[in-house]
Amino acid sequence: MEEFDYKALGFRCGVEIHQQLATSKKLFCRCPAPYAPYSDEYQAEILRHMRPTLSEMGSYDGTALMEFKTRKEIIYRLNRENVCTYEMDDTPPFPINEEALNIAIEIALLLNSAVVDELHIARKQYLDGSIPTGFQRTAIVGMGGYIPYKGKTIRIRQVAIEEDACREASNKGHVITFFTDRLGIPLVEVVTEADMETPIEAGEVVREIGRLMRMTGKVRRGIGSVRQDVNVSIEGGRRVEIKGVPRYQDIPLLVHNEAMRQKALLEIRDEMKRRGIQIADFSQEPIDLTKHLKKTGCERFLRTHQSGGRIMGVRLPKMAGLMKRGIGGGLDFASEFSGRVRVIACIDEMPNLYHTDEWPRYANSEQELQYIKNLLGVGEEDVGVVVFGNQQDTITACGEILARAMEALEGVPHETRRALARGITTFERILPGPDRMYPDTDHPPLKIDRERIKVIAKGLPPKPWELEERYVSLGVPRTIAASIPTSKYRALIERLKDEMGEKIRHVAVVLFEVMKGLERKGIDTASISEETLYEIFMLYKEGVFSYSLFPEIIKEASLSPHVGSSIKELVQGIIKKRMGGEEKALAYAEELIANLGKADESKRKKLARYIMGRVTEKFYIPKPALFVQEIERLIDKKALR
Repeated sequence: MEEFDYKALGFRCGVEIHQQLATSKKLFCRCPAPYAPYSDEYQAEILRHMRPTLSEMGSYDGTALMEFKTRKEIIYRLNRENVCTYEMDDTPPFPINEEALNIAIEIALLLNSAVVDELHIARKQYLDGSIPTGFQRTAIVGMGGYIPYKGKTIRIRQVAIEEDACREASNKGHVITFFTDRLGIPLVEVVTEADMETPIEAGEVVREIGRLMRMTGKVRRGIGSVRQDVNVSIEGGRRVEIKGVPRYQDIPLLVHNEAMRQKALLEIRDEMKRRGIQIADFSQEPIDLTKHLKKTGCERFLRTHQSGGRIMGVRLPKMAGLMKRGIGGGLDFASEFSGRVRVIACIDEMPNLYHTDEWPRYANSEQELQYIKNLLGVGEEDVGVVVFGNQQDTITACGEILARAMEALEGVPHETRRALARGITTFERILPGPDRMYPDTDHPPLKIDRERIKVIAKGLPPKPWELEERYVSLGVPRTIAASIPTSKYRALIERLKDEMGEKIRHVAVVLFEVMKGLERKGIDTASISEETLYEIFMLYKEGVFSYSLFPEIIKEASLSPHVGSSIKELVQGIIKKRMGGEEKALAYAEELIANLGKADESKRKKLARYIMGRVTEKFYIPKPALFVQEIERLIDKKALR
């Protein structure tokens, strides 16, 4: 990815970051906002069906129409502890949660956005079932803004506040089930302009914006508390939204593969045009193959017969060979059709279609393939696609296969795609348009007073990149300095930085490397209070113990937490236990040196540090600098023999 020329592709990328806010109540009701991990307990279920509604302009949103075709039954599992009649759309909303609004304003100010004078709440239509009302309440809080990134500016388009959706429990066939505990938790949505020039930049910008929001100390942490949507396009392609990326580390590969997918789809479009394929070629009716395949050797066909289903197929003229053409990430062009069939026709047992470019092998499969080609009228230049399921689903599936073939003549369709493992994506829905947004008549405009903004502005935290540079200037390694601003140890480091002087570097290394190393060994360093850590570092500053004793002191402090003067007794006890006399330590060093090969001058200091590390594992050395010199003398003595 670092060497690929994305500029030549006309690559463009913007991100949308959805961050849960750490409020006690939900956004438009007074139900408690639970923290992950959520409970799967529930006391009631509600069944709903969704249908599209006209926009203010008298038109239907394409995504809503697509979702309606799926004929989904939507089941909501309700826990009486965290859901009420508002979430089920049986009572009007409460006024907006003022605590959440203040946090959203704070984040907008940190992003240099202009806070709006009036908050206008809108409804954003969702018919996928994730919100029982069929729409999400959302409002723009800030417009414009920017963050610095590696010498350039990443522009912010808008900052919004909105309610979170349900948590999916299962999605099988025509039934989708949701838990409602996450529903209504306040979110801030940050939308950037398409200013990222590479996939790696996209991931890093998401990390920076995430760090900035965490600096407030008022956003939720952990799995599920933040989700990213990434918008990608290349020259000649179209904007495609990759939905619900949980980790910023996953973004670069997902974005790279999407750019490669769009490049491949444009090449397929050009090939289709070279072959003279036109939209009219796909205006055909599907052919029912069920009765012709009763004596099949295909296990999937047999199961379809046994369940009373249908086997249907369509011919895609002049498209031979294209279905198996790669489109990046290990996927082929057939996966584009399979994704539509899975989502819209709800045929979700994979594989959910067969095609004649790569027919599966089974008893008499070659003879049956030729028979199916004859039934579909598939010639050498054509490809046939076969689907199986109940009658209505297979008719829907054939319609979607023909529709996707027509879209292929345009290149890249407007889509929302779901992020999967291995950096690949799959079709989720048609990309929504402006027709899904309309005003919320339950909420009048809410004026945002300038004095309110001034009060929030006075309490803004520092920017994480500014803190990072400050720590680097104090000698802290950059890899550690980048983690400090959003760490639980930031307050402790701020407290110590003036007192410790140059040794603040050692403080940072202990907190972010030594303690993590101990945690990997099963030691609960989180049990040590900030005050205890402060006392330990002050003893180190006073020269009571050397740096090499930190692992043992931290370990002992975690096993029996001490505070105040008693921590000094713990440290002195460890020193006393480790005291073996410098003569014994020196003898041990000589033994180690005797087992080493001949050392030249260039390696003397490196060897001395190695020997010193081994010695301090067993002995406490009060004056380590002088002892290292003695080790170097012993190494020189051996070299002269």
